[in-house]
Amino acid sequence: MKLLILNGEQVENGDIVFAKFINNKNTYFANRFYNEDSKKEYFDSKGNNMQKAFLKAPLDFAYISSHFNPNRMHPVLHTIRAHNGVDYAAKRGSPVRSTGDGTISFAGRRNGCGNEIVIKHSNDYTTRYCHLQKFEKNITNGKKVRQGDTIGFVGSTGLATGPHLHYEFKIGDTRIDPIKVRLPSAEPVSKKLKPSFDTLIQENNLMLESFNELSSYENE
Repeated sequence: MKLLILNGEQVENGDIVFAKFINNKNTYFANRFYNEDSKKEYFDSKGNNMQKAFLKAPLDFAYISSHFNPNRMHPVLHTIRAHNGVDYAAKRGSPVRSTGDGTISFAGRRNGCGNEIVIKHSNDYTTRYCHLQKFEKNITNGKKVRQGDTIGFVGSTGLATGPHLHYEFKIGDTRIDPIKVRLPSAEPVSKKLKPSFDTLIQENNLMLESFNELSSYENE
């Protein structure tokens, strides 16, 4: 971790550059590295991404009010209608996050979904966000977003009985239960940047050796 020092005193913690942690006798390493888009990510020593390609949920604080169900009774239409996503009940105006990196393919009002955003991700993944109160500023078709970006705010537009977010996850043309889907890992270090990453690993290993030597000296 980098520390910010002013007049010989630490003023705040800096960024985590390199980490080693042990869990159930297994040792893991996380190395900070910037990809081709200058996005900060963490990778293991082989270049595998430590982060999942998608967040588990698009909201920070919410509870599931309706699960994925192909035979659900619609609360407004009162007919059996497939519920192809998950509903998260949340306070009106709560920020909604993009669960993964991607490009907005639709942002507008459409049918029972009300204010809706659809994001196209890599490898034929698509996510959908419905019943939004409003969109975040500058959210338009074709805009690129990153995982965790705020894209809109919880509302009750369209066919909705109260404020909530309807969230869908698709692979190709198939809708998948967002709760049960096995989320893929984010992209590994690219071949183009692998030499630079390997150099970083060497530097981090030397830094770890120096730290271990210092710790051993202090414990004597």
